[in-house]
Parts: sequence; C-alpha cells; structure tokens
Amino acid sequence: MNVPLQPDVSVIIVNLNTRALLDACLESVCKAVAEATMEVIVIDNGSTDGSVELVREQYPNVHVQVNQMNEGFAQPNNDGMHLAKGRYLFLLNSDAELRPGAIRRLVQFMDERPEVGACGPRLVYPDGRQQRSVRGFPSLWTHVCDMFLLDAVFSGSPLFGRGEMAYFDYSNTAAVDHTMAAAFLVRREILETVGDLDERFSIYYNDMDWCYRIVRQGWQIFYVHDAVVIHHLGSTVNERNRNFGVFEELYDNTMLFFQKRYGRWAVPVYKILLAVGFSFRVVCWGIAYMLRPSDHTRERVRYSWLSFKLGVRFWRPLPYGNEETRK
Repeated sequence: MNVPLQPDVSVIIVNLNTRALLDACLESVCKAVAEATMEVIVIDNGSTDGSVELVREQYPNVHVQVNQMNEGFAQPNNDGMHLAKGRYLFLLNSDAELRPGAIRRLVQFMDERPEVGACGPRLVYPDGRQQRSVRGFPSLWTHVCDMFLLDAVFSGSPLFGRGEMAYFDYSNTAAVDHTMAAAFLVRREILETVGDLDERFSIYYNDMDWCYRIVRQGWQIFYVHDAVVIHHLGSTVNERNRNFGVFEELYDNTMLFFQKRYGRWAVPVYKILLAVGFSFRVVCWGIAYMLRPSDHTRERVRYSWLSFKLGVRFWRPLPYGNEETRK
C-alpha cells in the first residue's frame, strides 16, 4: 500500500493488547485500498502480546508509534491525527472491521456535504445485529430522566429518552448529536476550528465532548446508515468493567463534561441527583438480591451502592484544572 503525499483518508488505530482483533482490523483496511487513497497509523499503548511485531512483520506500510505505557484514548488519537496527512482523519478502534464500501461511502458523503464536520457509519455486532451507536448530548434534564427512570419508561419519547435515543431510526442517514468514535471520520479542518480531543477525558466522554464542541462551532455530525463497520463492542474494557476498574474514571469524565458545558455549579447538582436516583436502586436491587441471589444482582447492588456514596460526597472536587474549556 503506497501512501500518496496527501491521501484521502488517514486511518488512526489505537491498540492495547488486542493482537488478533488488530490483525482483522488491519486486514479489512488493506482490502479497502481501492475505495480511497489511504495511510494507516497505529498507536500502540504499550502492548505485551506481540501486537507491534505483528504490524511490523505483516503490515510493513503501516506507520507504528509505540508508547511505553497505556496513554488512554484521547492522547494517542491526538498523536495520530497530528502525524496524519489525509484530507480526512478516520478514528478506528482496533476491535472494528470495515465492511466493503464503508470507506468509499463515508468519503463520498463528506465530499458532497461541506457543512458536515464528521460522520460515523452503521456499527453492527459480528453476527450482524445493530449496535446503538447514536446518543443525544447529556444534559441535567437527561440526567433527571435517567435517575428517575423516565427514559426507561418512556424510551420512545424524544422528551424523556433524548439521552439514549432508543427511538432513533438506524435505517436512515440523519444529523445527530453524537455517534460512537469506534469508527469516526473527521474533516481535517476540525482540528483547526475546534481543536483535538480533550486529554483530560481518559477513556469515556472524550468523543462526546468533541462532538459537542464540533456542533457548537457550527458544524454538523451525521450518522451514515449505508456505510457498515463490524464492532466487537467493549473488547478492550470488559474485564476492567467487570472488576469496577473504570468506576470512578467513568463518573469523573461524566462530571467533567457537565462542568465544561454548564460550569462548576453543575457538578454538585449532578451528584445530588445521583444520590437520589441510586438510593432507590440500592433498595430495589438489595431486595432482588435477597429474594434471588446471583452474580448479576450482587454486582448491581455494589454498583448502586458505590454510585450512591459518590453522589452523597457532592462537595468532592474534580481531579482536573479550572479551565472551563480546552481544545
């Protein structure tokens, strides 16, 4: 795969110990070389499973940057975007595989719509089932709906279900607030007008924050239904999730998003709502566990209790600087 001076697309893949998935991902990218001119950049986050050796031996035209440790999601993607030469920057998870025609369709769509700053494809599970990859921007209202289960009871309502958007029609291309960055094509001008990913977000909400800033700068974001990418959802973080390894990390990033959007006052409000909402869940899941003990109900009790305690400590400051925004 020869890289032209300015390819259409720079594919940026961040990897951490997903050798087999990375191999499948790169194979799908290489098969797409006829769809657009491309360069491929892999940023490795200190893998110990032979991922780097695989890329160097099997994919010699792929540029590899090796980090000595896990740098998360935002920083390595930023590094990749600043190395990239393409007209478009394509953030692609190592656990994703391109279906034929996906790159061609996304590039075509962006070329035809100069007002669109970024777009995402249809994400499907390996068995072809639809993934819910579109979300609305979180707000204090969507948080209220979540804590009081209004979004579950009225999931088909744009008023109460705006956060999860369970009602979204994935069979049609449409403008959206946010589409999952497992596969996310961005116009190069976004780096100049909006800035790159905020590195204070470690692994969650960095793409949501970026989408919010893109839209706020006047660009549109689209979901493109007829470009398809297979996504092995959660392969890189499932074990940490099972062990609650990302618990406080998730909440810190969520609250940073609210602080950036509304100001510092929004964080204690968010936490108070968290405490109220999870006090109810602690009781309900506690009763469920007593009536029918299982690993699932025990995990739900623990998660609810930890969330409730975090909400009660509403005065706890965030472990970040005081900037209202950061590019």
